[in-house]
Amino acid sequence: MASKSIRYDGDRSPSAKPLILLTTIAVLLLVAVPISILVALFMIVFGHVVGGFAVIGITVLAAILAVVAAGASGIRHLQRIVEQKSFRVVQLGKRDYHYEGDNCGHDHSNDEIRII
Repeated sequence: MASKSIRYDGDRSPSAKPLILLTTIAVLLLVAVPISILVALFMIVFGHVVGGFAVIGITVLAAILAVVAAGASGIRHLQRIVEQKSFRVVQLGKRDYHYEGDNCGHDHSNDEIRII
């Protein structure tokens, strides 16, 4: 009976370390965009027009790709957690969050709780 209460490594939810790493990279690249625009403006002012526009384009493209990768991995991580059988969602009945002033005229004391 006690062996059922122990969680094994295979029963655990997926690791969030890759998600944290991708999110950190995305945030750092988003912070780097204004800095790269400033550097690109200096390059343009000093005559390196093509190089300045290339710096802006590459930085913005890298930031967009990092945000998309972090978002996609976050959605996959959430789907894996929800798919586990130990994760249960319960729909609350009316009596579970009853408040004063609920005068709809119906008796909600026999509402059933459904597990979805």
